Amino acid sequence: MTNTPSTDRKSFPRRSAVGVVLLIFLFTALLCLVSLWLTGFAAGGKTPSGSLFSDPATAGLLASAEQAIPSGGGDTQQAVRPILRVVMDPGHGGEDGGAQSKAGLYEKDVNLSVSLYLRDLFEAAGVPVVMTRTEDILLYDRSVNYQGRKKVLDLAARLTVARSVPDSLFLSIHMNAFPQTQYSGMQVWYAPGDPRSQELAAAVQTRGLWLDSNNKRRIKAAGDNIYLLHNLDTPAILVEGGFLSNPEEAEKLGTEAYQKSLAFVIFTGVMESIGGGTA
Repeated sequence: MTNTPSTDRKSFPRRSAVGVVLLIFLFTALLCLVSLWLTGFAAGGKTPSGSLFSDPATAGLLASAEQAIPSGGGDTQQAVRPILRVVMDPGHGGEDGGAQSKAGLYEKDVNLSVSLYLRDLFEAAGVPVVMTRTEDILLYDRSVNYQGRKKVLDLAARLTVARSVPDSLFLSIHMNAFPQTQYSGMQVWYAPGDPRSQELAAAVQTRGLWLDSNNKRRIKAAGDNIYLLHNLDTPAILVEGGFLSNPEEAEKLGTEAYQKSLAFVIFTGVMESIGGGTA
């Protein structure tokens, strides 16, 4: 992890009751299609082995997710927040590997894998996604004198991407590490200057219990050491997906199945927050 926030307070634009119903219908339809895919109805009784949703862990999460979809009830005078564009930020990259497990798993690689799975989920739900990176690179400008400034230039480039996307949610993916190996669990940081960020973080952290029901970690307001969150004027959260310093958790984080499951719980928490809450 290497970033942080503070943003201006704004309220989500209000939507009509018709928009609420439409949103719930579209999200429910997506989950139904995914469920059909898993059970084989979408492909003559077989689920393609390369499918994003082909692993049993994600299939189990999908079943739980249907219970989390907002019902659409309540005060129809209250408008819900619309689905926003998402700026997906896989932390680190290139020369900056981030944290590393004892087995040699780099944070930058897990961050990118999880972010690409998330991109697929959001786009399947009709939410536009802009990636800060889609390959193993830092984003510093190679045409300038970057010696000793690669990380600073990289963060500046990510900030530029995020600011260029209007009405967006900034979602940064990282992994954690600590000198002691016993610590584990997903944790979400949020931009303290924007109340929407805290709501998003809480929803994602709660959905993280699908991965580990014993996870007692709580959301935290990011300090100014998390550069990107500190400098954005949009809802922004940073998800630490787990501890690479914990051998057992690092082993799981290195698998495709667990990365997909992690992506799914983050996706569900975000959709629940931006699609089901009231302003």
